[in-house]
Amino acid sequence: MNDFSAGISLCMIVKNEERFLEDALLSVAGVVDEICIVDTGSTDRTREIALAAGARVLDVTWGDDFSRARNAALAMARRRWIFVLDADERLDPGSRDAVAAIGRSRANGRGKWIACRNLTDDCKGSGAMTNALVRIFPNHERIRYRNAVHEFVAFDGAETGLPADRTAIEIIHHGYLTAIVAERAKGERNLRLSRRAAERDPHDSYHQYNLGMASLLAGDRAGALAAFERMRELTRATPRGYRAHALVALADLLADERGDLAAAHGALDECLHYVPNYSNAHYLRGRLLVRSGDLHAARDAFGRAIEAGAHDHEQFVVDDEIAVWKAHSEIGGTLMRERRFEQALAWFELASRARPRAAALIINRAKCHEALGDTAAAALLYETAFTLHGDAPSAIEWINFLLRVSRTADALAAIAAALDSVDEGSQALLRGTAAAIHLRASRPDRAAHEIARATGLGAGATIEALARHLGMPELAALLPQSAHARKQPLTIAYAGAV
Repeated sequence: MNDFSAGISLCMIVKNEERFLEDALLSVAGVVDEICIVDTGSTDRTREIALAAGARVLDVTWGDDFSRARNAALAMARRRWIFVLDADERLDPGSRDAVAAIGRSRANGRGKWIACRNLTDDCKGSGAMTNALVRIFPNHERIRYRNAVHEFVAFDGAETGLPADRTAIEIIHHGYLTAIVAERAKGERNLRLSRRAAERDPHDSYHQYNLGMASLLAGDRAGALAAFERMRELTRATPRGYRAHALVALADLLADERGDLAAAHGALDECLHYVPNYSNAHYLRGRLLVRSGDLHAARDAFGRAIEAGAHDHEQFVVDDEIAVWKAHSEIGGTLMRERRFEQALAWFELASRARPRAAALIINRAKCHEALGDTAAAALLYETAFTLHGDAPSAIEWINFLLRVSRTADALAAIAAALDSVDEGSQALLRGTAAAIHLRASRPDRAAHEIARATGLGAGATIEALARHLGMPELAALLPQSAHARKQPLTIAYAGAV
């Protein structure tokens, strides 16, 4: 392994990555000693960007096999150490010196664990989940990737992967942001390849784990449940690093899909027996206890999730946000249920110090201020949430508040401001709300105009449901006969009483 010259070979596989590639290469400039890129069929400026950065580029036909493409890139490497990075990833600036130091060291047959911080937007204003990966390892022909999808590096194809040492190195991954997942059809691709792998070798627990995760990403929750249950059975005698994360996902599905809270708690017990300091498990325990109405026990569980955050760096996969603010927010939520608004507000404000832009925290702080009679503070926060995020939920919270405090003119202005930033279904709901306001103010012509605009969006059923919610049959009467019950109503919350 030490016959190669000291240094680091960056190895990448790419296809149509002009959007990301330059920033990825800039993040490792001055750290790696050569750049080896396999292109699996780009039709954009990807090759041009790679060559401009000094990369050697090899064209390889894509064969639905990530390991095949990655191993072609590894075969190009001429330096002692290999660093694998994807185009939508970045080396964290604070990790540059550590990576460079590895390049100067001698290889000993072991790889290096790094933390891949996956940015997500499941929470407005916050979101990240970290998983551990061996992405730095010696350059040797017997160290290669295995598996067509969710591939990992191994010595002579060992099922347990390459032995590796823990490091503090971190990369940032943008590929699981919602728009990027949809744009690249990642869910469908990963599900197809994961199913193929699981069918080929149904006794491989890692294939079952990946099938479960791919099924979740693609929205197939029943398939995910079956895969995680299979993984659970396959790993009872030989636990694997991904088992803890899979058991938490299984517990969540057992509760949601089967309504079996006892079985869900059983999966969490099993998880915490092996990994007692897993914040994901304690956090889900708290959420399940909230569903059961045991708010005191739920707060204890969320407290344990916060404490377990000190061990997040030890986990194979972990939700970084739990110990930072999500568990604090959940504690605040339990206190709101008990109408202990001052204490709830304190928890929301504590969480907001870490994530001031998180929409849930802003809105819950607003609700606490409103409940405590401070409508000025509540108004500022509701409006801030909408200004920052501009989505339908924040718009509806802001409009609801304005209607509750009889600021109908401001509510109409907020509706007008929100129309350009929400989807068509939400536009119809907001126009129906505006129509209700106009009817209450004896402006039937303006109400009819709003209903006509909403009907043009195909939202007759939504308007009918809104009319029932508000106790205003005259609102539904404005619909043309052909518009009644054309579509199912929206599932988001309706605007408040007007």
